[in-house]
Amino acid sequence: MKKILKFTAFITSIVIILALFLLLSYFFITKDAMLDKNLLKKSDYAVEVYSEGGNLISTKSSNSSGKYVKITELKAHTKNAFIAIEDRRFYSHNGIDLKRIIGASLNNLKSMSFKEGASTITQQLVKNTHLSSEKTLKRKLSEIKIALELERNYDKDKILELYLNTIYFGKSAYGIEDASNLYFNKSATNLTINESAILAGIIKAPSKYSPIDNISDCFDRKNVVLKAMVDCNFITSTEYDKLKKEKITISTENYKVYDDYVNAVISEYENTKYFTPYSNKKVKITSYLNEELQRDIYQERTALYSASKIVINSKIGGVIAFFGNNSNLKRSPASCVKPWLVYAPMINDGYIKESSVISDEPINYNGYSPKNYGDKYYGNVTVKTALSKSLNVPAVTLLNGYGITKSNRYTTKMGIDISEENLSSALGSLNNGLTLKQLCDAYSPFNNDGNYQKSTFIKDIYIGNVKVYSHKADKTNVFKPETAYIINDILKEAVNNGNSKKLRSLPFEVCAKTGTNGNNNGNFDALSVSYTTDIIVGVWLGKENNELMPNSVTGSNEPTLITKKIYECLYKTHYPKPFTAPVGIVKATIDENYLINEKTELLKLGGTPYYYISGTEPKTEYSSVVYPKLISSNMKVKNGVVILNFTVNNANYIEISKEYNGKLTTVYKGNVISEFTDKLTDFGIYNYKLKITGENNTIDYDFSSINYNANNLEILKDDKWLTN
Repeated sequence: MKKILKFTAFITSIVIILALFLLLSYFFITKDAMLDKNLLKKSDYAVEVYSEGGNLISTKSSNSSGKYVKITELKAHTKNAFIAIEDRRFYSHNGIDLKRIIGASLNNLKSMSFKEGASTITQQLVKNTHLSSEKTLKRKLSEIKIALELERNYDKDKILELYLNTIYFGKSAYGIEDASNLYFNKSATNLTINESAILAGIIKAPSKYSPIDNISDCFDRKNVVLKAMVDCNFITSTEYDKLKKEKITISTENYKVYDDYVNAVISEYENTKYFTPYSNKKVKITSYLNEELQRDIYQERTALYSASKIVINSKIGGVIAFFGNNSNLKRSPASCVKPWLVYAPMINDGYIKESSVISDEPINYNGYSPKNYGDKYYGNVTVKTALSKSLNVPAVTLLNGYGITKSNRYTTKMGIDISEENLSSALGSLNNGLTLKQLCDAYSPFNNDGNYQKSTFIKDIYIGNVKVYSHKADKTNVFKPETAYIINDILKEAVNNGNSKKLRSLPFEVCAKTGTNGNNNGNFDALSVSYTTDIIVGVWLGKENNELMPNSVTGSNEPTLITKKIYECLYKTHYPKPFTAPVGIVKATIDENYLINEKTELLKLGGTPYYYISGTEPKTEYSSVVYPKLISSNMKVKNGVVILNFTVNNANYIEISKEYNGKLTTVYKGNVISEFTDKLTDFGIYNYKLKITGENNTIDYDFSSINYNANNLEILKDDKWLTN
């Protein structure tokens, strides 16, 4: 028994000594930690943003509004939103929530991480106003000491009031009044439940949950706050269900010409290690903004659709102009993925050439049946035709044969992981979507000799007049220079004869790709991405709430027209240099009559130019072969008679067929003629086809369709019976 008592006494002594040691250590470590009432106010914080030309374009200050809101002026649901998500026992603890600390510690042990915190509102206020953000024992103990002292000097309502007037809400908004004016264009005293929940949700991660930059994540977080309010009995489950569906408007009324660009700068800054929201040091950021261009592309937010425009100097990796509500908005890139996700990787690996022939016909892959725009198919086409015309079936067919794993080896070098995607990713169906800047950056290898470069808004960062960051171009090789040049040749063809032909009147070389994401009921996204030898331009049209636009709004229309205006503004006084071929490129002229039959033959004279990586060009050469050719054609209908006129060369046999009600009938077969007439007996749509055969090949030609109806019948005015 005595041994047990001695052992108990020994253990008790050890515990007392350890407790005294910890207590003395606590007082020693925190001896300099003192409550300073003068610090319990907004941080005197400012961020200055400068243009490339050195002009100050914006000052974001923590004291911009200067208004302090009293707790009694706020609605109960506004206070409750913050308490529910940040500190449910705020009104019952003494500044430290031991129950929450124990619970968080157990959860962190289970997950083997430190993802769950236990700081009370009081502790957060202390950390934000008195301490740094470093994760040390001294900082945490100092925080606890000052929090206990704060609770002894102020009542709970005053502490909550101080907290709400100093907390950071992103976009240089400090305090609930600044945030309410920024995001909702109203005073914090008039916030609704949903608006209060949005602001309460933002403070966990202002950049991630910003209603300007990440509306989807913001609304998801808002619903988490609302659920916490239900758990605290601040609102009912019925109110929660109703509030989740309630429409919320984020304010953009006060935006000016530079605001979109400045917001993108601040958003980028908030995601750097240099961002310290509660520092008193002035921050100066120099950007790549071209003020004149930004003014040129700016437009008021009165358009029927949302629009984003970005212009990147691809040689330095700097964003020189940006317009759009949200620089972090992720959408489907649609067919704009095809050049860098499908074609460039396969050309680079030697699986295909620019002149390779692929079938463009309806196909089914285990239930997935990609369709071309307008449900139109071209049979055998070259890779150059397939990409320049943005045909969907060839892109899916190629990716199916090549494999997503191989393609992902290239896309991950550009920060885009498609490992979890499927065949529809060939058409831009990416689960997480891309921002417009990410999409444009993926085109940077094509005008940078195959090298990828992530663009940035920020050039330099100064904190307290000390430069802490300077952007340096960091290029990653993705494709061979020869691969990039071949893609450029194809995308120049897209401008000359493809979906981007609204750009072909520009007096300099432009490569372009369009994309449209939608269905038979309308389109969600319309895109144009284009580039010269030194600039990349991206334009997106859509609705951020994912509502449909009319089917007439496609990438080849409005976005391409907007792109053209941007280039006209960019190159007012000079033109960009033309694209030049690297040493490893070989040019060959090809007989396209052979290509459609999956053969490749060189011609000394004439033919169509194609480009090859040296060593992959075709070797067989012909110089004297003569092929049949259609020189001219014309078709008209009068009083039920179809008249076909045509001129052909190098042919000794032709065949004419007529399609009506799905039935194809041969109406002429024989020697070459120059005119053919056919009498129609029934109203309807007719299609005429011409087959020309020479000594070495046969070519097919489709005339335009005829819609034969009563309007085609003409009664001559001089017929006497009309006046009798």
